[in-house]
Amino acid sequence: ESTPVSSGKKGHSTPSGIYSILQKRKWHRSNLYSAAPMPFMQRITWSGLALHAGRLPGYAASHGCIRLPDKFARKLFTMTGLGADVVVSDEAVKPRPIEHGFLFQPRAVQQPDEMLVAELGGPVTAATGGLGQTGLAPAADELASERSRSPLRILITRRTAREKMMDLQSLLAELGHDPGEIDGYLGGNTGAAIQSFQRASDLRPTGMVSDELIDALYQTAGRDKIEHHLYVRQDHRPLFDVPVLLTAPQAPLGTHVFTAMPFGDDAEKASWTALSLSGDEAAGAEAALSRIAVSATIRRRISDLLTPASTVVISDHGLGRETGKGTDFIVQPL
Repeated sequence: ESTPVSSGKKGHSTPSGIYSILQKRKWHRSNLYSAAPMPFMQRITWSGLALHAGRLPGYAASHGCIRLPDKFARKLFTMTGLGADVVVSDEAVKPRPIEHGFLFQPRAVQQPDEMLVAELGGPVTAATGGLGQTGLAPAADELASERSRSPLRILITRRTAREKMMDLQSLLAELGHDPGEIDGYLGGNTGAAIQSFQRASDLRPTGMVSDELIDALYQTAGRDKIEHHLYVRQDHRPLFDVPVLLTAPQAPLGTHVFTAMPFGDDAEKASWTALSLSGDEAAGAEAALSRIAVSATIRRRISDLLTPASTVVISDHGLGRETGKGTDFIVQPL
């Protein structure tokens, strides 16, 4: 079923992207615009974007929200739940079935003594503690007793500046130039470590980060430069995150959403659909998946937690500025 809408007017355009429903209220008034009524409100960002019933004058007229006809807004409100995905696109897009070896598959629910405790590692952190760390999550008995039925939200995108700084600090430490705490910030200890490495490598000792420095560090350490990251959330909370390698990492991936279809507890195979945002169909969902490498340990970790309606989002645009506490991943292509 489809309907006309009224989106954001000039100066308040509605950003295309991938969202989820964060809050639902049958009767709501705007916190930003003169307490304007927003019946059957379904919030998709905490900064003010929402779906709601409203006047449709035949052109973009809102302050960024997506206005719906009253009858459609009422019906949609009864059909959705918190966490449901919302894709905002300038053109009509629709999901299609997809099969690809990268897409994660479920493992039948196991009892604690059947699980591989040794492969599930230590505590989860919201940010990876340095190059190559996996940040794997709780012990197997916790997973069996507390396994959530909520969908996983998986995002594969470019690494943040802080994560790249943590990589740099880890490489400096590995090469014998102590940067102090590996915290992702360019403090005095890290600056001194950079100068130490630069002198040892016959580079000008500026103590500053540059492409020349980064290339030299990776070359000296014999490592591949890591440009991308995999993040996992569930119930609007981070579970774990890990670096991932891509072939041709500088080439664009496009923005694609992959969704796991319903499957039972004993299933070891899930069907998936793919949806590409307008303009990214040519980049190819299958081609994007084929470029990503994820370790067997991480694949097993995700398979153990996979539930129906879980999603994998691939994007070139990093962690969206709206992604934070109490949200799933919010991706807003530039």
